[in-house]
Amino acid sequence: MERPVLAGADPIPEAQRRLFSPLRIRVLAQAADALAAGSVDAAEALVSKCLKRDPKSADALNLMADIARRQGRLEDAEDLLERCIERAPNSKGFRYNYALALKGRNKLKKADFQLDELLKTDPGNPLFREQKAKILSSMGRTEEAIVMRRGLVGDYPDVAGFWLLYGDVLRGPGHQEECIAAYRRALDIDPSVTEIYLRLCDLKTYRFTREEIGQMEAQLAVPGRTAEDRTNLHFALGKAYGDHKAYSKSFDNYQRGNALRRLVLGAGPGQISTHRANCESLFTPAFFQERVGWGCDSRAPIFIVGLPRSGSTLIEQILSSHSAIEGLGELRDLENVIVRRLCAANELEKPQSEDESVFETQTAFLRVYPQLFKRFTAGDYRSMGEEYLKIATSRRKLDTPFFTDKALSNFGQVGLIQLMLPNAKIVDARRHPLACGWSCFTNYFPNGMRFTYRLDDIAQHYANYVQLMAHFDRVLPGRVHRVIYEQIVADQEKQVRRLLNYLELPFEEQCLRFHENKRLVTTLSSEQVRKPLYKGGSEQWVPYEPWLGPLKAGLGPVLTEYPQVPDQDAAEPPGRQSEVSARA
Repeated sequence: MERPVLAGADPIPEAQRRLFSPLRIRVLAQAADALAAGSVDAAEALVSKCLKRDPKSADALNLMADIARRQGRLEDAEDLLERCIERAPNSKGFRYNYALALKGRNKLKKADFQLDELLKTDPGNPLFREQKAKILSSMGRTEEAIVMRRGLVGDYPDVAGFWLLYGDVLRGPGHQEECIAAYRRALDIDPSVTEIYLRLCDLKTYRFTREEIGQMEAQLAVPGRTAEDRTNLHFALGKAYGDHKAYSKSFDNYQRGNALRRLVLGAGPGQISTHRANCESLFTPAFFQERVGWGCDSRAPIFIVGLPRSGSTLIEQILSSHSAIEGLGELRDLENVIVRRLCAANELEKPQSEDESVFETQTAFLRVYPQLFKRFTAGDYRSMGEEYLKIATSRRKLDTPFFTDKALSNFGQVGLIQLMLPNAKIVDARRHPLACGWSCFTNYFPNGMRFTYRLDDIAQHYANYVQLMAHFDRVLPGRVHRVIYEQIVADQEKQVRRLLNYLELPFEEQCLRFHENKRLVTTLSSEQVRKPLYKGGSEQWVPYEPWLGPLKAGLGPVLTEYPQVPDQDAAEPPGRQSEVSARA
């Protein structure tokens, strides 16, 4: 079950324990023990044995749902839990698990209903209130989520984790002063909760005091700190020392934080070099010419692609200020549709995590990528486009003609977007490679960005991205509209007019007042886009230039010729020559 990071008087574990009575059937108790030990197959055999004897056993159905969830069979888990509450409608535990299953399948309205049913009979239960707040946030009902979390900190004022989560929900709609106050209250309760320092660091506009720096250094010196805690502290200290112009200490902490993150999550910038080579061999002018007219006709999606920290949140904020566009943020729907279709076509197992992009995690797909997509028919691509639209539309709250999808790694899927959704628009957000690269290195990405932990890895990824987009510019001229961050800062109105002209939309004055837009923003740039544009943001790398040699060397002509794109041979990213030699 989900739970926040808590300190002090933690009410969540006790609330969880009260959900279920001890299992009276010995076989099911053994199955529960097996699950707790991670022996899913053994547990499944025991539960199946029980269900043969009593197919309607609610306890057995609940355990089998847990097994299905662990195996990634979320639809089966939902069905099993629905049968549970039919058999035992008064069981709070079964209903709570059912709500979690519905939430896991993005059936948020149904999950919300189940939690309301639970809160009718147990309105003070902190576990139900905590989960209700999460679902309200996911549904975009932010003000209601704020009220729910305000109630939790009121009833449990000594729980640091509840104050942390209260600060999180205040941050999205821009209640910055209250957000900072909540985070600082959490620190007063328990300064050892390192996530709080990281949250303050992520605010970008927050400046740590020297006393807070000393507090973080003291926490770092505590024996037995986990790698995650040390990572949080190093990233926060990197920001803190930089604010005080102690750049050597700042860089050292960023480097240490990235090294720890790299050890925990795995090394390397992924498989983008191979993916780029696949795209260059597969997506030729002739390939697209033979498939003219394929795909779904919808013009609704506007894909914003590029690298993190490239100005993409700014672009989405500008576009979502237009009366015809709804901003949906970073969706993973396109890549999930692609992964599912690749799995079905090549009989591969679906990946356990959806936090990574196709070209970063699916090495098997990289081997078969060109052959599979050559084999797909017009009907295949049309159905993929329709599946994406169905999922994305289910997330919408406004009745506008267009919506944005800001999953940046979709830059690797431009060729497939052309085949699936040929009328969709694609906007490439690009920023100076040193500004973008340094910002990637200094930001803690919650879900991980495997290419951001070393400067030379960032250089390789950036160079591959530039060359891949240049390929699509050659084979699909005019298909992608590029927004250069420095140009939009220098002349906002001119660049916004160019962008809207590409989108075939009339200019609207409120697009220049994007900082007045009250929409929820959950990315690392949430504070910046609530202020007018300023020119200093792209110069933050300058004081660190003495340490940026690996980034500069790896970028090569991609850096020296920015924002122009160098010839492909001159800009061959690091690692490509060795790959070509290995294949030869």
